[in-house]
Amino acid sequence: MARRKVVTFLRHGQALHNPRAEAARHATPPCSFEEFLRLMKEDDAFDAALTDIGTTQAADLYSERIKCPKLDLPPVNLVVTSPLSRAIDTAAAVFPEETKRGPFLCLENLRERNGLLLNAKRMKKTELMAKYPLVDFSNVPTEDDVLWKEEVLEDALDSANRGYRCLRYLWERPEVHIVVAAHGGIFNNILNDHPAIKADERMRRRFQNCEMRTCEMTIVEPEKDDHLLQSTIILRAIG
Repeated sequence: MARRKVVTFLRHGQALHNPRAEAARHATPPCSFEEFLRLMKEDDAFDAALTDIGTTQAADLYSERIKCPKLDLPPVNLVVTSPLSRAIDTAAAVFPEETKRGPFLCLENLRERNGLLLNAKRMKKTELMAKYPLVDFSNVPTEDDVLWKEEVLEDALDSANRGYRCLRYLWERPEVHIVVAAHGGIFNNILNDHPAIKADERMRRRFQNCEMRTCEMTIVEPEKDDHLLQSTIILRAIG
């Protein structure tokens, strides 16, 4: 039997590694993925922070959200975020009341597609806890970032699998409307590359910086009693 939740995907605002790479990716015609990576690597920065533009984008999105609320949606009662600072800062700026009230959870598995680029490497857990006291980091299992690999970019399916596990975790929680603040790469992997996630066309398009989309999430369990089969996650855009 299918149940339903409302999930709002929020990509972080422009960060230090984004300006040239994002412009090239959204050009006509768009650049190749290899060129996109090259530009990001040239502009790379450890746990890349928001630019001034990114901070403004988040403030503007908050103002837009308050002025034009979607009255047919249930109130947000959970915000989850990547452990990278640009996602945390964006979530707190776009949903200030909700993140102060809590729960405001960090999920390690929501981090950007991992490896190769320093912007995908997180701070130590104790540093994150000191910088963001409102965030619950109990789901970050290690002090140091043991997942980031210098020489290898994470496979797209591995990134999508992390996202799938996050959505399954959220499905088991009691909250009805959940904000997921993370990154363009992992959002693209979740919405396009996982065989057990079925997203509609509006959700599959690549997210721009500080873009937000809301969808209805349904999970359909396997009909047969076969533990090898994965549940299917269905995501349909709202609005």
